[in-house]
Amino acid sequence: MKSHCWIWNISKTNKNYILEQLKVNQLLGQECGYNKRINLHYLKAKDRKNLVGEEWYIWDSCKMMLIGIKENDLIVIKNIPNYDHFTIVKVIGEYKFNLDPKKTNLSHFLPIEIIGEFYKYSKIVPSSLLRALNRERHPIQTTRNYECSTIKYLVTQIDKNPKLKKKSANFIIQLWQWQVEHLGKVGAIFLFIIAFFEVASAIEGAVVDFERFVNIIRFW
Repeated sequence: MKSHCWIWNISKTNKNYILEQLKVNQLLGQECGYNKRINLHYLKAKDRKNLVGEEWYIWDSCKMMLIGIKENDLIVIKNIPNYDHFTIVKVIGEYKFNLDPKKTNLSHFLPIEIIGEFYKYSKIVPSSLLRALNRERHPIQTTRNYECSTIKYLVTQIDKNPKLKKKSANFIIQLWQWQVEHLGKVGAIFLFIIAFFEVASAIEGAVVDFERFVNIIRFW
């Protein structure tokens, strides 16, 4: 069966708890839980016309945990363990509902296996994937085919060389990735052009005979 890929959003308020569940219990959690009535099995059994109040929001936000995500699917968790990283996990079981008295608003879980944590600006992470992660606001969303291919490629690179997941790009590549991520390619190119002229102006101001300096540069 073909595996699919998903993007997973979390809130800052539950970040530490979600990270703990990932590392300790191998469970990926999603919010929208406060009592037994919002168990997704219960909501699925109800006629959709009978969903009331927050039930609609909960079903819309988390239903893919029950009716969409399958075993062996890959999930990219944004901002875990921190803003400069994301984590890829593989689903290894079915949806579970568990009301934790300490965190009653986080009760939906999927059993997972952690594949690895990735530095966002690593050489092996394309800007196209970063833009996809940034623009997604829904709690759980499937990826496009080309994004899923990229995610699967990252997984194969970890299998070949586990050190790659911690390998950073040099400063120039990091800067370029960050600009493309937030501004797009056109904006990044425009910003680099501006930066180039700013540097050139600074050099011109620092060099007394600038014309001779330029000729020397051209010669080399």
